[in-house]
Amino acid sequence: MLRNSRFGAIFRQWGGGTASLFTYTHLSHDLCCGLLTALLPLIKEGMGLTYLQSGLLLSAYTITSGFSQVLGGWLGDRLRRSTVIAVGLGGVGLTTIAVGLSPSYYPMLFILIIMGILAGGYHPSAVTMLSGYFEESRRGRVIALHMVGGSIGFSMGPLLGGLIAEALGWRFAFIILSFPAIFAVPLILKKFTLIEKTAGIMSLRQTSGKESGQIQTGARRVNVIQALRPIATILFLCVSMQLIAGIAMSFVPLYLVDKHGVTPVFAAVLVGILRFGGIAGSLFGGWLSDRWDRKRAIFLSLVATGPVLYLLTILPYNAGLVVILITFGMFRYMTQATMQPYVLDSVPPHLRATAFGIYFGLALEGQSLLQPVAGHFMDIYGISSIFIVIALISVGLSLVTLLLAKRAQK
Repeated sequence: MLRNSRFGAIFRQWGGGTASLFTYTHLSHDLCCGLLTALLPLIKEGMGLTYLQSGLLLSAYTITSGFSQVLGGWLGDRLRRSTVIAVGLGGVGLTTIAVGLSPSYYPMLFILIIMGILAGGYHPSAVTMLSGYFEESRRGRVIALHMVGGSIGFSMGPLLGGLIAEALGWRFAFIILSFPAIFAVPLILKKFTLIEKTAGIMSLRQTSGKESGQIQTGARRVNVIQALRPIATILFLCVSMQLIAGIAMSFVPLYLVDKHGVTPVFAAVLVGILRFGGIAGSLFGGWLSDRWDRKRAIFLSLVATGPVLYLLTILPYNAGLVVILITFGMFRYMTQATMQPYVLDSVPPHLRATAFGIYFGLALEGQSLLQPVAGHFMDIYGISSIFIVIALISVGLSLVTLLLAKRAQK
């Protein structure tokens, strides 16, 4: 009995049923979005595509998804966020089915562009809605759970998609794995429609007493640029580190194969282990952000990322390298888990979705555009040399963060 009550208390501290629902919605969203990369070799073979056409399929989704984050955030501040989330989830689910039913290359290319546009409706509004239902002291933990859902979705997508594709073909993998996202739509609408009726409000943008005071004293006259200006330096460092570390993470499988002679299958397993480190980093970062200090937790993750990534480039292939891979994944996701609640606390409620749209958009769009550039230089100078350059840039960002942290402490 005592154990059950203790578990219930911990469950409530981490957001209870509401946070669990958002964990599921994030899982279902990213389950769909992570399928294309995993199943692209099968699509290429089945449709007889060139490498250029295959790359354009990836770009059709990633580039439009980056731009649509800003639009999705802007809409989230002007419409009911539950509606924007539902449209994003349902749209991604339906377009995932459409990918599986695509008769040829060009219809699929068009569908992926539409999927990228609709995908921007989820993240800015979902993270912002979480801030409306939990006080500042719990926001780090509930956002961490939300991130864990996305990590599990991205990890499950290649595994389940591969198994289904092996048994039934890649088209059925897209069709079957779209249903969790579609099923999440009525759950979101039912949950928050009921809360609206119970609370007797017309909007889900609930705020704490301090945040209500911000609005009443004229916060609505502040535009999003003015709202982000006080945190611009930390925002710049986080986005920059996400761009650099994100490029490294995208090329880790090829790096392990080319430098250390790891088989492609085992490289995929190691990337899965890296993502499990990301789950631990999300949970630890969210907990630390609530218990310690948002800004200090951000600084810790940024200062640690550069040296860890540099160790990844100089260590030989052994157990130590696997530990560094896990640690890299941990700090990579810890940065996001600590930065998101910091943005929530720093931006007025009516601008949060827009601010998150800008934050997510910069990171996603920048990474999408820089990956081909990094790949081009890898073709010229070799992947090992470019990885060292990426690691040194990340070390430089870590040093800048360390100096900023010492200055802030003084």
